[in-house]
Amino acid sequence: MSQSKTTQLWSSQFGLATAPLFDGNEAVPPGDHTVMLDGGSGTFALSSSEDELWRQTAPAAWAWSSDIPHHVTVTEKKVAVTRWDKPTEPRVFDRSSVDRGLDRFYAYLNGDRLRSNKTVVDHLLGFFRRIRALSHEAGVADIRATDLFATALAFLVDRDAASENPVSYGLAEDGPSLFDKLNAIGVAAAIAEIEQASGSLSLLKLYPALAVRHAGGQLFQEAHFELLRGGPGFDLFGLIGAPEVKPASRGGTHFTPPALARSIVEQAFSAVSDLTKRKQLTIGDPACGSGAFLHEAYRALRRMDFHGHVTLVGSDVSGAAISMAQFVLSAATRDWQPQGGVELKLQVGDALGELGMPSKADVIVMNPPFIAFGAQTLEQREQLRRATDASAARGDYSMAFVIRALEAVKEGGVVGALFPSSLLSLRAASSWRERLLDLGTVKLLGSIGDFGLFTHAMVQVACAVIQRSESGRSTEFIAVVTENESSATGSALRYLRKLGGQAPGYAVVEDGWNLFPVPVSALHGRPTWRLPTPSTERILRELGDSLLPSISDLFDVAQGVQTGLNEVLLLSIEEWRALPAKERSLFRLATMSDSIQNARLLKPYRVFFPYSATGPMFETEQEVKRAAPTYFAKYLAPNRKRLAGRASIARTRRVDWWGLMRARAYAFDQKPRIISKFFAAEGGFAADLDAEYLPVMGHAWMPKSILIDDDPQQLPTSEILLAYTALFNSSVFIKLLSLYSPHVAGGQYDVSSRHVGPIPVPNLRELSVESSRGNWVRELAARGRSIDLADPLWRARTAQLVTDLYGSPTLANL
Repeated sequence: MSQSKTTQLWSSQFGLATAPLFDGNEAVPPGDHTVMLDGGSGTFALSSSEDELWRQTAPAAWAWSSDIPHHVTVTEKKVAVTRWDKPTEPRVFDRSSVDRGLDRFYAYLNGDRLRSNKTVVDHLLGFFRRIRALSHEAGVADIRATDLFATALAFLVDRDAASENPVSYGLAEDGPSLFDKLNAIGVAAAIAEIEQASGSLSLLKLYPALAVRHAGGQLFQEAHFELLRGGPGFDLFGLIGAPEVKPASRGGTHFTPPALARSIVEQAFSAVSDLTKRKQLTIGDPACGSGAFLHEAYRALRRMDFHGHVTLVGSDVSGAAISMAQFVLSAATRDWQPQGGVELKLQVGDALGELGMPSKADVIVMNPPFIAFGAQTLEQREQLRRATDASAARGDYSMAFVIRALEAVKEGGVVGALFPSSLLSLRAASSWRERLLDLGTVKLLGSIGDFGLFTHAMVQVACAVIQRSESGRSTEFIAVVTENESSATGSALRYLRKLGGQAPGYAVVEDGWNLFPVPVSALHGRPTWRLPTPSTERILRELGDSLLPSISDLFDVAQGVQTGLNEVLLLSIEEWRALPAKERSLFRLATMSDSIQNARLLKPYRVFFPYSATGPMFETEQEVKRAAPTYFAKYLAPNRKRLAGRASIARTRRVDWWGLMRARAYAFDQKPRIISKFFAAEGGFAADLDAEYLPVMGHAWMPKSILIDDDPQQLPTSEILLAYTALFNSSVFIKLLSLYSPHVAGGQYDVSSRHVGPIPVPNLRELSVESSRGNWVRELAARGRSIDLADPLWRARTAQLVTDLYGSPTLANL
C-alpha cells in the first residue's frame, strides 16, 4: 500500500493506523487520500495533493460520509483543515509552521470539536427506518429488514453489479428480488432524502461507498441495536421512529468501539510469530455481531501487507447480525484481497453450543456478551458451568467465551477480548483468572474507563490479549489504565500502537492514563488483577508490609434487608404517617441510596417489618389483616400476587407472602454500627449509634469484638465508630477503595463485603490507647460527629489524620 511521505511521517509520529480513503476504482482527484485512524476522537482524513481541495465542498462531504470530523489537505506550501459541519469555512495554515509544530497541530485537531450531531450514521439510520417501514408495508418480515437495508446500500454504491452478483456484495441471494417488492415511489423518496445531508448541511453529498467502508461498522451495530430493541413499533402511517435508549437496553450485547477493536487486533497480531510470512491464517470471532473485530483484523492485515490466504470465521446467535457482517466484510474484500485470497465463513449459531468455537484458529478476537449470573438463562448458566468450574459458575457469561477461545486456538495462537472490568477483581472469577494463566501468557491487560467510547453501555470494560503457550513464556506484559476522560483512551491507544506489542521498559504516566510493564509472575496467586499504577503499587506494597488488619478483620459488612417489592413494603415518611398509629409500630426506620447525604441520615423511609427476635410475628394472613387493616387493604392485598411471586418466597413456598425476602438477623442487634449506601463515595457512610436504621439499599457495618471494649476507662465503642465514619468518608480512603472495588456511573464504588473486605485499615481501638496516635483517634472521632464535606478545612485535616493513622505518608499520593 503506497503512501505519501506525509502520511508515513504523521502516522508514525502520532501513533495512527491508516486505511485508504477510496478504493482503486473510484474517481477521485490525484494525490494520496488516507484515513488516519486514532484510538479515540482524533481520526481524520488526509489528502496529500497538488490541488487546493479545500476550495470545494467535496472534502467535507468525504469526511462526513466516512463519519470523520476533519479532512486535512496538505500541499507543498499549505495545510488546510475542513470540518464537515463547516464545509465552507476551512482553516488554512502555512505548511512550514505545521511541520515545525506537528504535535501542536494534532492537539488542535483533537480539541476542535464538531458543533453538529447530524452524523452520517444518524442520517443513514433514518434511511434504515424508512426501509423497515417500507418492508412492513410490503408484508416482509421485520427480521429481513437488515437484508433489505444492505441491499439498498449496495444499490446506492453500484446497482448493476450488486443485482448481477448479490453474493459478492455479501447480500442474501433473494435480496434484490425482495427489494423489488418494496414500493418504488417510497424507495425513490427515501433515496432522494439521503443523497444529501439535511438542513444547514445540505451542501454535503453522501458518498455511499465511503459510508459503507468507514462508517459501516458503527452504522450496522446501531441498526442491529434497533432491531434488538424492537423500536417503539410502527405508527398509524406505517412509519417507525428512533428507539428510546435506556441504560440496560443492550442486555448482553454491547457496542464494540472500532478504535478499541483495532488496538486489540494489533496487539494480538504482534504476539503471533512471523504472521506476515504465513501462507495460511485463520482469524475468528465467536460473537461477531456486525463484524467490527473481523473488519478491523482484515484492515490490519492490509496495513501489514499480508500476502498469504486468510480465512475469517465468525458466528453469532443473531441472523440479522450475520447478514450485516457478511455485507461489511464483503465490501472490504472488494477493496482489497491478499495474494493468497480470502474466505469468509460466517454463520448463525451459538459458539458455546453445537456450533463451537473457530477450531485451530491463529487468532480469536471478540467482544462476547456481558451477562451477569442473575440475567442468564438456564442454558447459559450450564454453558458457563461447563467452561469454568463450580467456584466460577456464578460469574459473567463472557468468562465462558474467553476460556473456550483459549482452548480453541492453536498452540502459540492468541486471544484478544473485551469483558467486564469487574472480572479483574470479582471473587467469583478468581479460579477463572487462574485458569487463564494455566492456558496461556498475558500479553496485554487494560482497564478502559472511557464510558464515552461505549455507546449506551453502563459497565466499565477491561481488555486482555493472551497467547496460548506452554513454554517460552514472556516475563512481562503491558498494563494500560485509562480514566473516564474523552481523550485519555485515544492517547493511551496511540502510545500502545507506537510500542508495537513490546512492553515498555518504564512506566508512562500521563493525565488520564498510565501504561507500564508488569511481571507476569505478579498475577499468579494474586486475589485480584486490578491494575494499579507503579506508584500505587508501591503504596499498596508498603501497606501490606505494615501488617494492618483488613476491614473484614474489624467489621461484619452485611447487605441490607431485601423486600423484593419496595413500592409495597417500603413507605416514605409521609405514607407511613398516613397510617393509623397502631399500625406504624410494625415498621422500622430504613435507608435507601438517597437517605445518606453528606454522611448524615437525612431522608429516612419506613420498611414493613413484621418480625420479632424470635421470628415472624404473624402466622396467617388473617392475623396480618387484624393487626394492620389499613396497610393490608391499601398495599398488601392489591399486590398479593406480585408479593407471592417474589423469587425466594415462591422458591421456598413460604406462606408469609407479606414478609420480607430477607429480614437479616442483625436487625435485632442494638450495638452501634455504620450504615453505608450500596454504592458509596465520600459522604456515603453514616454512623447509626443507636442501631435504629435498617438499610434496604445499602450495607450495615457491624464492629467485631476486636473493636468493642466496655471498659469505662477506654474510648467508648460509639466514639471508635465515629472515628471510622470520618475515615471512611475521607478522600484518602475513597482513593484506596477505588483500587479494590469496581466503580459505577457517578463515581460511586461497590462497597459489598467481597470488595471492601480485603482493604487494609488501622485498628483505631488499638491505636486509641497510645499517647500521640490516641489523640489523633479522638480528633478523628470529633470530626466524625461533625462531618462537613463542603468544608475544605475539614477535608484536608481529616485526610491528614487518616494518612497519619495509616502510618504511610505516601498514601496521600494516591
